[in-house]
Amino acid sequence: MHYEIYEYSDNSDSDIINTVICQGNVYKTTMVDGSFHEQYVYEMNKTQGPSLMTCVIQEPKNLDENSEISLREIGTPFASMQSFNNMALALKHVFKYLKTHELLSASRVCTAWNIIAMNKYLWQNVRLKNSMVYDWERFVDSIDQQRTDTLDTRRMMIPSKVEDFESFWLRFANAMKRAQHLKFIELYRCPVLVVEDIIYSLPQIEVLNATSIKNPNVMKETKNPNDIMYLNLNYLGQMTNLTELRLKGLTGIKLTALPSFKKLRNLNRFSLTSIKAFPKEIYQRLNTITDNIEFFEIGDCEYLTKDFAVSLKRFVNLKTLRLENCCNGWDKSAHDVFTVIRGLKKLNVLELVNIEFSNCVEEELGKCDGIKRLLIIPSYISQSATTNRHLIDCLKKLSKTLTHLVWGLTVELLVVTDLFITQYLQNQHILSYNLELPHTKETTNNIPILRTRKSRQLPGVEGTAEEKNDKSNNVDILSVPALEKLLDTMMPDAKTKVIKVPFSGTGRVNLSEQLK
Repeated sequence: MHYEIYEYSDNSDSDIINTVICQGNVYKTTMVDGSFHEQYVYEMNKTQGPSLMTCVIQEPKNLDENSEISLREIGTPFASMQSFNNMALALKHVFKYLKTHELLSASRVCTAWNIIAMNKYLWQNVRLKNSMVYDWERFVDSIDQQRTDTLDTRRMMIPSKVEDFESFWLRFANAMKRAQHLKFIELYRCPVLVVEDIIYSLPQIEVLNATSIKNPNVMKETKNPNDIMYLNLNYLGQMTNLTELRLKGLTGIKLTALPSFKKLRNLNRFSLTSIKAFPKEIYQRLNTITDNIEFFEIGDCEYLTKDFAVSLKRFVNLKTLRLENCCNGWDKSAHDVFTVIRGLKKLNVLELVNIEFSNCVEEELGKCDGIKRLLIIPSYISQSATTNRHLIDCLKKLSKTLTHLVWGLTVELLVVTDLFITQYLQNQHILSYNLELPHTKETTNNIPILRTRKSRQLPGVEGTAEEKNDKSNNVDILSVPALEKLLDTMMPDAKTKVIKVPFSGTGRVNLSEQLK
């Protein structure tokens, strides 16, 4: 840190006023004891959103671990105590921006800082980002003594070796049984056994989020659809204080058991995604969820039947609905699901992730004029140009009612489009169709779109000779900026956004984050 110090005295006051220039910023400090020490200047930077907060506080340099802050006698005990109280209050507000390991480091500066850093106010929310916990027993004893109510393990440092990984989480699960004051817990890359243990041993939990459940046998980032994890939620019914539950695996999950939700009267947000197999009693259990629920997310929808629409119809207070991986056999229940969506009067946020944009989906979604905010990421399994043409036509129908739209394009689609353009340029002299190319030549920044509307070819159905010879299905290549401009023109009163995301990352895209 680079800083300069200028000192001057105000004739009307005996206090010495100092100007600290730190990284181009000017700060003025008045010392109540009439003196200022250069070595007491300490800078803390905290990035919060787009802004940078800079705090300049007084901290003695070169203090040993057991040293004390000595306050020079100011004249009266009251003034001295007031000075200390002001310092304690200021540090308390600064310390709340520190991460857990930084707060622990601050507590070792001196006795005064230790008293302030160990204030229960600062330990209500414990986040372990970039921290490694070696002794979970002592850790749990500490947060229980501080009556911590929120534990966030996201981005916590975790062993990479399989045997160390399993031992690490086993010690975590055994120790957490004593954390009886916790109300909110965010689990990060833990195995299913940890989720089951937390549900069993901490029934007082109000918010349980585990959106990156990890298979310990798959330590690589690459996902294999055959790497199924088995999750038993039988004891979930005892968590009577639960208001939010979000479960998602990095690989697929087979849900082996679900309890009755009758006792979970406070449940407001329910999310079960990346589920590759539901128990046979899934619809019976969904029917026991309180009808006061406002946020509901489920996937993979391709493994749900028409009975899902019947369960969904009960959620009359639903405000946000997210459906993931709506493809393959899901098309059979699409009509019933969208009919229910139109009937949910309070529902105004809809997220459709990896959805096969069939003729049925286009027709039914186009009637959902009660939806105000829409996130849609087509699966782009086949007929991408047709999908984009039909999606644009569908959005035209909703252009007067939508206020926010996020359209997700998969990186795989953009790469395939580049290959398509390259092949066309190499062989256009022998091809029987025309391709309208954009003026710009940016890579992975273009999508195909049918120039004229044409009915989607059904799988396994042969077209007529006339249809095969029809050249009206010429393809245009539309750049992403051109698509954004098209949406802005089509929806002048709506906030629109086009995003690029790899297929593997579509499940992590959500509307609230994109609209910040």
